[in-house]
Amino acid sequence: MFRTLTKQVIRGSSSLINQRVVVQYGVRSLSTATNTTTIDTLIDTPVGKALPNPRITPPKVPKRRPGKVRSVEYPQYDSIPRIAPKGLYRITKIGFDFYLVDVREKTAFDEISIKGSVNHPLATIEESTSTMDKSKMVLCFTDTEPSWPTACEGALRLKNKGFKNVIVIEGGIKDLVDKGFVYYSDKDII
Repeated sequence: MFRTLTKQVIRGSSSLINQRVVVQYGVRSLSTATNTTTIDTLIDTPVGKALPNPRITPPKVPKRRPGKVRSVEYPQYDSIPRIAPKGLYRITKIGFDFYLVDVREKTAFDEISIKGSVNHPLATIEESTSTMDKSKMVLCFTDTEPSWPTACEGALRLKNKGFKNVIVIEGGIKDLVDKGFVYYSDKDII
C-alpha cells in the first residue's frame, strides 16, 4: 500500500486586484476580482511515493539490564549509586580521576585483583582511607555480584565519613575482566 504525495498547482492565474479569491476544488476553479475574471486550473502534480509507516507508536525502550531486579532486602543502600562494568570502562576512557577500592579481605585481594585497585577491607575501611582525597570519585567493588551489599556497606561508610562521590560497581572481577580490565592472579578466571 503506497500513498501518492501530491502538490496542488494553480496554472494560468493572473494578478488579482481585490484579493477576493474564491477557489472551488475540482478540475476548474473560478477566481474573481473587481474588474478582472480569470479561469484557473487546479492540477495535482505527483511528487513522490511514500511507503507505509512501519512504526506507528514509538519503540519501547528496554530496561537498562533486562531481568535484573534490585533487591528489596537492603533499603539502607538505596541512596548509593551503582554502575555496570561498562560504565566504569567509559569513566576510564573519559579520564576521570578516581580511586578503585576493593573492599574484600586482604587474602582474597592477594589471590586476585584488578590492576590499579587498592585494598581497603570493610572491617578497617574508615581507618585505611583516612589519607585519601575526599573530593575524588571512589568506586567500590567486591568479587561477585551476590556480594554487592558488602560493596554498598563500604560505600555507605565512606559516604558517612565525608567522601563526596562514592559509587558501587555492580558485578564482580570477572565482569570487569570481560570489559577489558587487567587483573593479577595465579589462575585464569576467564
